[in-house]
Amino acid sequence: MRLKLPVPNAMPVYAKQFIGLLTLSYYMYASEDLSQTITSLNERIATLENQRSTGILHLSSSDTTMFLGGRIALDTIYLSDANGKEGGANNNDQFFGASYIPLDSQGEKDELTLSARNSKFWIKTRTQQEQGEPLMTLLEFDFWGSSGNERNTNSHNLRLRHAYLLYNGWTIGQTNSLFIGTSKPHTLLAPVNNILMRQPLISYKHKFSQSSLALSLEEPESLLLTPEGDKITINDDRLPDVVLRYEYHQPLYAYSLSLLERQLRINQEKGVSTEADTLGYGVNMTGHLTIYQNDTISWGASWGKGIGRYLATGFFPDAIISENETLKAQKSWGGDIAYEHWLRNNLRFDIALGFIGTDNLLDDPTLDQASYSEHFGLQYSPLPKLLIATEYIHAQRTLEDKSNHHLNRLYLRVSYDF
Repeated sequence: MRLKLPVPNAMPVYAKQFIGLLTLSYYMYASEDLSQTITSLNERIATLENQRSTGILHLSSSDTTMFLGGRIALDTIYLSDANGKEGGANNNDQFFGASYIPLDSQGEKDELTLSARNSKFWIKTRTQQEQGEPLMTLLEFDFWGSSGNERNTNSHNLRLRHAYLLYNGWTIGQTNSLFIGTSKPHTLLAPVNNILMRQPLISYKHKFSQSSLALSLEEPESLLLTPEGDKITINDDRLPDVVLRYEYHQPLYAYSLSLLERQLRINQEKGVSTEADTLGYGVNMTGHLTIYQNDTISWGASWGKGIGRYLATGFFPDAIISENETLKAQKSWGGDIAYEHWLRNNLRFDIALGFIGTDNLLDDPTLDQASYSEHFGLQYSPLPKLLIATEYIHAQRTLEDKSNHHLNRLYLRVSYDF
């Protein structure tokens, strides 16, 4: 028996309407789903475009956001007095500090050097937590590692600058010491009294409405002077350096006060048979004041016994090893004052003066007694994050025998932060 199917023309009217409704519903659903898919894709494309333009990446393994950035810089330096180092190993000609003022520049006058080693790059991460603030990290490198040569490739190795995590007021890792002030001259290169110290530390900061108080335990190291006048670095430290810093901020002015306490110690090392220790301490205060049309005056002052490693990148020793084989902490001090004047909204003029001194405990006419530097510079930003700057530096270095040694340099820097 064969089954007879009705022909379409014989299909009841209500059946045709029902099938039409099903078909229309299907296409409406498909159209709505397709629209949502297109909208989602557009949103993802917009997000990726925004991340590409701001240097942000999202790690797929977690809800961590990564930020990439850095700086491309070229320094052109004219030296009226140079240190005579081999090309490529000429850190003394590219850095500036009291210890880089040559004592004998005979045959090393009127030199030109170029360097891209001030370029750097960094990686930051930010991971949101269910409770509390996000956990953030910073890893930063530059190219002041071991030197290359200037004959062919000018190759230079990486150097670690910062590597730390920050969470709920805690900072753990390697970064700037809390003994460094929060206000510095805006010159291209810092004056001779510059307190530059990056080292491993553990610190905690508590913030108030307009101020903060921080305490840190930092890596110790003793910079000592032998009875023969040799400066040696001793790795016999037993206790961390302790720093307490208070900061205060207002829209027009700010200042910071840092207190340092440390133990200096030697335990039969570097050919010295003595075993001794002594206390070191110091204070550093910095501040700035905004005056007419955003011009700024900044200042800094530091003093202490046993702070030589912190002041002027170790220009003076922390302590001396006396003839009776004890340690005596040596007094050192420094200061700076600077003025920043805006000629236009992208052009400014900077002037600064810095000085350092010490009270040498060892009677040696060849020891450093004092130094000062004068800075005059122009900084121009024709485009956002693009800097074209020049600075003239005159500096003097004075020994215990009252002899003076001079340095004159002219810097030109072109840099772009990305």
